[in-house]
Amino acid sequence: MTSPIHVLMTGDDLLEPASRILAPIGATIETMSGPIDRARMIATLSARRFDAILVRANPPLDAGVLDAAPHLAMISKMGAGVDSVDLAGATERDIPVMTAGDANADATAEMAIALILAIRRDVVRLDARLKAGIWDRGRYIATELRGQTLGIVGLGRIGRRVGEMARALGMRVVASGRPGATPSTASGFAILPLEKLLAESDIVSLHCPMDASNRGFFNRDAIARMKPGALLVNTARGGLLNEADVAEALVLGRLGGAALDTLAAEPPKPDNPLLTAPNTIITPHIAAETAATMERIAVMGAENVLSWFTRREILVDRLVNRPVLPRLKGVSIL
Repeated sequence: MTSPIHVLMTGDDLLEPASRILAPIGATIETMSGPIDRARMIATLSARRFDAILVRANPPLDAGVLDAAPHLAMISKMGAGVDSVDLAGATERDIPVMTAGDANADATAEMAIALILAIRRDVVRLDARLKAGIWDRGRYIATELRGQTLGIVGLGRIGRRVGEMARALGMRVVASGRPGATPSTASGFAILPLEKLLAESDIVSLHCPMDASNRGFFNRDAIARMKPGALLVNTARGGLLNEADVAEALVLGRLGGAALDTLAAEPPKPDNPLLTAPNTIITPHIAAETAATMERIAVMGAENVLSWFTRREILVDRLVNRPVLPRLKGVSIL
């Protein structure tokens, strides 16, 4: 590094921990707050030189946006999902795209288990009925998790954590990769083709990243392969679902319930059919929003930038677009 680096952060809530890491090397951080669309990203990146972007939320970073930042040398996500980043475009421009690794895995896995318990044991509905003056004891019989089959789609860091927690609760855990992928058997979970997993699972929990290949894959056809009355949990990306098909299945009773932390459009539009679908719990994309996780993702995201600009080092476990490695000069891979 021969001169101070200029960093754009698409958010302002994690400025303090990021500054703690980057201020000692003289880095300047400019933050963006409020809604961020493509036009605003292009205008901001065109206004001055930026060497790195610290990504909060999911601002659009397509090829046109990247072209507005000719000096950009790193994109570091303060989190895990990079579906708003044009990975091929970043690779073509020699830009490594990094994440915060497993910083949010525990918090997200905890939330998935919380949603599984809440939807399986009707926690939200029973609470509402009690407060409406309806006392269901003696009339309501629940289903416990022990002995049920949990199907995990996407066996990355978060999926593995969820599987471990579910197994501790006495569940049988089976797993599948994202559509078209086969996960490692090293997890110790039974690995099944997606179609077989859907057919055997009492609860299906989604934990795969999203891209053009699997957007909307959880649709009417996928639901038709599931057990009648099975439950759906999604703490991954809302765009994995065909929301109209899921809402229809809930109304018809084909799905027994859904617990969702993410939606395709956030915040949702008032006419989103999931908002009025029965047996549905929806939370506002907060699975990873714990104090400890926010600190970790800020520090790890900033450390990616620090390591690259001071030592040309990349932690390969955090690198998303690995085809970029042969294009980088003088890089140390850790």
